[in-house]
Amino acid sequence: MDKEHEVLLNAFVIAKKRYRVFYNAGILVWEDESSKKAKTTVPITDVLSVSVSKLPHANGKQWMKRSKAAAAAAPPPPHPPAAAIVRNEAHGSLDSDRIPVLSGSTTTNTLATTSSNIPHNHSNRGSLNDLSDDDRREASDYLDAGTIQAADFKYLILHYAALVCQKTNRWRVRAVALHNSEPRLVELWYNRLSSDLRDQNRPKHLLLFLNPYGGKKNALALYERYAKPLFRLAGVDINLIITQRAQQIYDIVTSKSILLDNYDGLVCCGGDGTFAELFNGLVTRTMMDCGIDIKHPAYLPKPNIPIGVIPAGSTDTVACCLNGTTDIKTCIIHIILGQHSGLDISAVYSADAAAKCDEGASPAGTGRPRPQLLKLFASALSYGYLGDIAYDSEKYRWMGPKRYDYSGFKKFLANRGYNAEIVVHLDRRGKQDPNDGVRCLDKCARCRKAKYGRDCGGERASYEDDDTEPLVVRGKFLMVSGANISCSCERSPQGFSPYCHLGDGLLDLVLVRHTSMFNNLRLLLTMTSKTKKLSELPFVEIYRTKEFRFTANGQSETNGGENAPAISSEMMRRSKWNCDGEVLLDTNIIVESNCQLIQVFRRGILPAGTAGNGGIDQRAAATNPADDKESCCFGLCN
Repeated sequence: MDKEHEVLLNAFVIAKKRYRVFYNAGILVWEDESSKKAKTTVPITDVLSVSVSKLPHANGKQWMKRSKAAAAAAPPPPHPPAAAIVRNEAHGSLDSDRIPVLSGSTTTNTLATTSSNIPHNHSNRGSLNDLSDDDRREASDYLDAGTIQAADFKYLILHYAALVCQKTNRWRVRAVALHNSEPRLVELWYNRLSSDLRDQNRPKHLLLFLNPYGGKKNALALYERYAKPLFRLAGVDINLIITQRAQQIYDIVTSKSILLDNYDGLVCCGGDGTFAELFNGLVTRTMMDCGIDIKHPAYLPKPNIPIGVIPAGSTDTVACCLNGTTDIKTCIIHIILGQHSGLDISAVYSADAAAKCDEGASPAGTGRPRPQLLKLFASALSYGYLGDIAYDSEKYRWMGPKRYDYSGFKKFLANRGYNAEIVVHLDRRGKQDPNDGVRCLDKCARCRKAKYGRDCGGERASYEDDDTEPLVVRGKFLMVSGANISCSCERSPQGFSPYCHLGDGLLDLVLVRHTSMFNNLRLLLTMTSKTKKLSELPFVEIYRTKEFRFTANGQSETNGGENAPAISSEMMRRSKWNCDGEVLLDTNIIVESNCQLIQVFRRGILPAGTAGNGGIDQRAAATNPADDKESCCFGLCN
């Protein structure tokens, strides 16, 4: 009988109560025999690990007691007896702040660690020398599939992911201990669940880049406290590289000395700038492997390795839009579970190099050599107000994240506007409305259609010339922004454009006209509001487009060898571009969106009214109600 039709049905004891446990077609269900209301349904796609045990340590209390006792005890002997350290240890409720982080490493290489306050070696697992005597005794209680028959194990320990608060999209790891007096049944269930977990094609070897200087400079502490225990629980090997300078991630990824095929994914721990370095390097490396000119590429190839982000920056806009939250545990869980989907990446080209192209013509559809590629961005590209903030704040990096507030206040009082001309390529059919009210959620129909539709069928994900028409917009602008995603975050819950999708191959162009100081205040209040949107302001225009061209008015032009007439200093004033938090000095640019250029580890944001993955009802196991209250976002969701 094959797995799809094979049914496992047995009685287990959970917290001194008998439960009927049912498993079929990747769905695990256990319900109280005395009350059918106490029922929990968990798909195999949400299970992180399965192990066997002699002890019912599923609520974390026993581990906490042993940890406190070990801290007060003497250090272990220098040469402890050999013992088997298993791959899947059951440490109870995997809220990582309850679990000690074991130092030392035998599986992780760390590069560029020159700072004295940063340890040289990090690992997702602890070595044998780091375990106390009690820890060694517990390690012998958990065995993997190769030694399961060596002793009688009567507990099956499951760790699974549960959506604990849909309002904040927070996931947590829950644990349950299933007891049966017959070790044969425990072995049967363990082998079947372990086999199905191996079929999930989850990442087992990850290359992780950590930026210790971004945001509040606590990325290393966050990794040690949250990421390391969870990766160890799921049996994921981590090759950790701690960066020490800007563009180091880009240099490492593009180096031929590193074999990306050895990894199941690339992950960064940092902010939006760290994530931008990672995918810029990955796309560049893919172009190099394909023999494409990285300065003037004919097209941008899609990398075949997914990437992920662990938020540890100032705003973490990308992580918030991908997962619906900046909660670090949630983002780590999504990486471990291995599901990924496409993310649009927009390319920034130099418009000065393409000056000979016809006015309003699309660089993708002219058939001419492409202009110079300057940068790729995943969240937003902003000129004017936000560009001034990014450029000015570089002088105050010693202030940390507060430098953005300081520079923002200065530029708000200055209230500078910039003359510009924008050529927007709009859908001739008029079907792309940036205010259609459709958000990008789980199993998004628009993103799926863009992936399998004709817009993404070739090397370039671009409209045909007959499908678009150019619209020229001129004037004085406070801010010009190209939003590749909604750009929502804690500071701006609605972002630039709340209905911008992650994988539809389009970006939203947000134009904010230069206006009075009072209207600028309205703009700032709207950006920080949980309900109001920028499109509601009369001086804001939003266009959904495949590409646009920006030209700053006031540049000196030559005509037949003669200079153009002199212009005022007001017209000559220019700003800088804020590209994913980095300053871009080129002013005249062409921006083009690339449909789902990269794959990112994420699970779709569930629509309101659903619970669990794919609408499957997922309730906490009735093992300890007090633990359930603690694990539900630690009260932060109430």
